[in-house]
Amino acid sequence: MTGSASAVVTSDRPSSRASPSARGILRGMDVRVDCYAGHRGEETPRRFELGGRRREVVEVIDRWYGPDHRYFKVRAEDGGVYILRHDEPSDRWELVVFTQESR
Repeated sequence: MTGSASAVVTSDRPSSRASPSARGILRGMDVRVDCYAGHRGEETPRRFELGGRRREVVEVIDRWYGPDHRYFKVRAEDGGVYILRHDEPSDRWELVVFTQESR
């Protein structure tokens, strides 16, 4: 597959360019996520809303766990690949990475 990709990336790592009021931490963009709870009760994203637009998840490419977060790399029906992070203690979802193949 050829073509360029654009990406938006945020990080929890401290940034020397962040303002003091931001405390040096960049955060992902909050998103609303609808999930399916499987037979073990684990929630898997099925659709999410970003910028007022609903995106259906057509594929869960990968998933992994951090100390307090679960990450899902998903492909949406728009062809975009998104990494969604679920903060389990606060039950908050964030978009942390987005890439879109050029058409």
